Amino acid sequence: MLFAPAAMASLTVSYAGMAAGILLFHGPAGAPVYVTRFLDYGIIYAFIAAYTGQIANADRGVILSGVLGLWAFSFGAMIRHLAPPPFDSIASLLVLSGFAYSLWLLLRPYTRAAASVSDDRRLLFGKLRNVQLIMLITYLLVALTTRQALGLLGAFTGIYVSAYLDLFSHVALTGLILRSEPAIRSLTGTHPSPLTFLTGSETDRHTAETPADD
Repeated sequence: MLFAPAAMASLTVSYAGMAAGILLFHGPAGAPVYVTRFLDYGIIYAFIAAYTGQIANADRGVILSGVLGLWAFSFGAMIRHLAPPPFDSIASLLVLSGFAYSLWLLLRPYTRAAASVSDDRRLLFGKLRNVQLIMLITYLLVALTTRQALGLLGAFTGIYVSAYLDLFSHVALTGLILRSEPAIRSLTGTHPSPLTFLTGSETDRHTAETPADD
């Protein structure tokens, strides 16, 4: 559950860096690109993808591929803003690929795996999945309507909308975790810590949970 304060701390550091102009770069057209924001995305959203996979008791390889998908989505967007043509188009394909794979992962492999976990964990998984689906779709829509893309949003409006989306996603995800102590206690039975999950020294995946009715 320490992920909750860590996520909010990461968001705070990210916006403090933006306000101070730390790691501030400019795209080919002169638009500012705040790298600290994308670093927050790459760390927190990739971690929550792995966290959700552990809640669902998915295979480690599938979960790690989900982290790569979120990195493609977040860092691809950063590269798209920084790279000149035609490399920005290649980055756009990377963003769309990461987006499509993340949606498929949440709706198919993760959802199938979650059918075998306890009711508390399955309920938490469903909520985390739905928030991430909303988050991914909304981020993509915002990215498409910014002045660097279709130009429907001005510079101030784009930053303003993105800031509220960042706050919503971080608060929603961490709030769900903090309010789901039974599910987290069940999670520690199969994955006591992120380190044991990465090293493979976790407890047996199948005996720690009782199958749940679909």
